[in-house]
Amino acid sequence: MQEKRRGFPNWGYVLIGALAFAGFYFVKNMGQRTILKAVLGDPADLINRAMSSARISPRITSRTGKITAKNFKLEKLGAKEDSLSFRFFLDGEQADATVRLWMARRPSGDWEIIKSDTVFTE
Repeated sequence: MQEKRRGFPNWGYVLIGALAFAGFYFVKNMGQRTILKAVLGDPADLINRAMSSARISPRITSRTGKITAKNFKLEKLGAKEDSLSFRFFLDGEQADATVRLWMARRPSGDWEIIKSDTVFTE
């Protein structure tokens, strides 16, 4: 007569681990873009590209070192929703950087970064 197994099966642990990894990967890579798209709509892709390029920009990383974290904040939305001021923070190993973007919607409907400013803090 064979004994019945009463414990949790091994494949169940593997499945839980795979689901946890997939959830972590989605939040790490797609979560920020999804949140920006839900809150801002059209300019979210432009802002996400600016944030990604700032993390690897030699001009910024030469002063901050490797970027360890980033955070963002929407500052002001224009009355007609055709202008936007956006600020994001980059935490580096040696210093921190605050990048502020001023954006405007052109008559064609495309968003464009008009001005940007970077402030470094030790």
